[in-house]
Amino acid sequence: MTFRPHNQVKLTLAAQAAAPEIGFLRQDWHTGPQGSLAINSRYLVRDDQPWLPVMGEFHYSRFPRAQWATELRKMRAGGIQIVASYVFWNHHEAQPGQFDWSDNKDLRHFVQLVGELGMLFSLRVGPWVHGEARYGGFPDWLINTLPATDLRTNAPAYLAHVERLYGAIGEQVAGLMWQDGGPVMAVQIENEYDRVGPSCGAEHIAELKRIAIASGLKVPLYTVTGWPTLDIPAREVVPLSGAYADGFWQGSSEPLPASGVFLFNTSRVIGEMGNVGGTPAAGQIDPQHYPFFLAEAGGGMHMSYHRRPVISTQDVYATALTQIGSGANLYGYYMYHGGTNPVGAAGYLNETQDTGYPNDVPLLGYDFHAPLGQYGQIRPSFGHLGMLHQFVAAYGAQLARLPATLADGAPADPSDATQLRVCARGDEQGGFVFINNHVRHHPLPDFAATQLQLQIGDTAVLVPEQPITIPSGTALIWPVLQRLGGALLRYATAQPLTRLSHETVPCYVYFSVEGIAPEFCFDAQTIRQIDCPQSWLQTRDGCVFLRPSLNGEPVVITLTDSLGAACRLIVLDQRQAVGSTVVQLHDQQRLVISEQGCWQDGNTVRVYRDQTGPVSLAVFPGHDLQAVATDAFAVFQQQIAEPADIAVQVSLQRPATMPPLRYGPHISWRSGPVPLAPDDASYQHAAIWQLALPDSIATQSTTRWLLQLDYAGDAARLYADGVLINDQFYDGTTWETALDDLFANGRKPQLTLHVLPTQSDAAIFLEPAARERLAVAPQPEQPALLRVALCGVNEVVFEIEKLHHIAQ
Repeated sequence: MTFRPHNQVKLTLAAQAAAPEIGFLRQDWHTGPQGSLAINSRYLVRDDQPWLPVMGEFHYSRFPRAQWATELRKMRAGGIQIVASYVFWNHHEAQPGQFDWSDNKDLRHFVQLVGELGMLFSLRVGPWVHGEARYGGFPDWLINTLPATDLRTNAPAYLAHVERLYGAIGEQVAGLMWQDGGPVMAVQIENEYDRVGPSCGAEHIAELKRIAIASGLKVPLYTVTGWPTLDIPAREVVPLSGAYADGFWQGSSEPLPASGVFLFNTSRVIGEMGNVGGTPAAGQIDPQHYPFFLAEAGGGMHMSYHRRPVISTQDVYATALTQIGSGANLYGYYMYHGGTNPVGAAGYLNETQDTGYPNDVPLLGYDFHAPLGQYGQIRPSFGHLGMLHQFVAAYGAQLARLPATLADGAPADPSDATQLRVCARGDEQGGFVFINNHVRHHPLPDFAATQLQLQIGDTAVLVPEQPITIPSGTALIWPVLQRLGGALLRYATAQPLTRLSHETVPCYVYFSVEGIAPEFCFDAQTIRQIDCPQSWLQTRDGCVFLRPSLNGEPVVITLTDSLGAACRLIVLDQRQAVGSTVVQLHDQQRLVISEQGCWQDGNTVRVYRDQTGPVSLAVFPGHDLQAVATDAFAVFQQQIAEPADIAVQVSLQRPATMPPLRYGPHISWRSGPVPLAPDDASYQHAAIWQLALPDSIATQSTTRWLLQLDYAGDAARLYADGVLINDQFYDGTTWETALDDLFANGRKPQLTLHVLPTQSDAAIFLEPAARERLAVAPQPEQPALLRVALCGVNEVVFEIEKLHHIAQ
């Protein structure tokens, strides 16, 4: 075989991993009707098996109660196994002693739904939670009653209020703990805690845990966020990490330097989380005692007035793949699902500089550019991340115990563009290779003529057989020395997606990564037969090479090992993998492929669709289903005839004038002050448009109506019948607002849009694409409506029925 030394990456997988430390972390209440849930120094153990779950943040009090079940089903379809949510104190106790757990604030009902759908729950109780909420979630009355020096300490007056809060939370979730057979398996104490000294730091966290337990919050796992400091009571809580591709809290109006979240790193000094509060990432989490878990990996990013990052699908995907490759054994997203801030009795509940916080964020909008948006929109990142989540669900028990190993001479500088970034999780039995060739705002080059030289125990593996190019922007996973029954897969240049068990024939699903041809290399001695076109096969040097040709349809291949046992390989293209999910239909685990994302409700599958035309669904195995069968898949189709877009008439009521530009105070960890968000007085200068909806809109049967706005300006507010329903700082993306909840008795609301002119001399970060759009507007500083559309979003329902008689 020919080597290209200048692009040959060498990597030696670790020998058998040392046994994890057991018993350091105190743990109670870890058994119940659902089984056992333990923890060691490296991973969670569920029913005596290593467990690597995926967690997603979804704030119940920022979303309508009537839609919780649907959104949770979407999360489950996306691969989320643990739902996390803050309990915002100021959403529930606007006046001392007067708690409101009704309607969208019904914590108990939300947690019950999570459990009914087979997911678990992480309860983030604060008392201070941040979450871009006013005073970090503290009620105004608390701020006005106690001195600031008493807050977030063991001061008796403060703890008395905390005991009342925790007690009320405990009452809401009584009987829903893991030990009771409920879904609540974790409680996060405080958030981003940086106080140290007497009555603070470890003393305070220990006291909060004591109060939580006394309030009935008895769970297997207690956590804290592992930044900006790490003064915690040893053995009592597990510190969790974070990894954001960008940060709205940064002060720069320019793109940030290359981020460490895109660099494989086994020392746990990762990402930008150390910059919360201006403190550097210090790598203080001791790997001897604590596992590498994440609670806040960016599922997108919120915006502040002075900094408006738009995190791309590949930004999010590459971050997740890099952290899992670096050894993460619990991956938690913040946010996985967006929402809308409620309005409190005393006003808006968003974070502002006027309330002493570093950022001005929108009053209502909390979309976060998340995989599931502010109104449940399915974003491209939903499917891309789902590919990773299926892999983790299928191989997590193996992956969790495998140590992470960097390639020889791996880059240590996030800005290094001279070396391909490679890491592996494996041991002498094999494992998985992770490659990331993407860095936000700092494109990496194509790496041509690349091969990996792997030393795995006594076995040397060259991947692939001939050098290939790793395209810029690519992030991928390759299996090495993987057992498929009795067959030994030495490597594949297709990414493992999932594996299924169908009767006695296991099925392994892979997908081809864009720009890289799929190649499977088997040990010839372990293979008896591969049923596929002979042109796809080649035998050489003791190896059988399978190179399937993909033509837009799933490829199904039967493989028989040397012992006569059969298995199936399914090879998808990346588009199909993005649209796939694993469901349990008619007591059978099945792979479902759709175009825009789907979710399950019993034996019904619902597909998210925002266009007219045919909608298809492919299900494997499908031999026992009432549908058109093609190569082991059952194919279902429907035609959507309802209009996707409806015209909206717009009329300019008032042109804009330029409001004064104001700056906030200088925060110590920024180079200078940043602009303040426009206040109500500033909006007296806004351009105003009336948006006239068609009369038929309130009677259409479409599930969801989204008003889509493309505008050029600085900031916007949308009103319905004079009431603010959404707001945004311009970031160059299409701004969406759901309207269907506003229709009552066939009546449509009167919509008014207010847009402020662009502050061209303000120190505001915008993505290059957003600046380009502003530059080509007819009058760059004068607000302009570029596009207004009313988009109908359908939930296409497929009833999946079994055949009464199945041919043998």
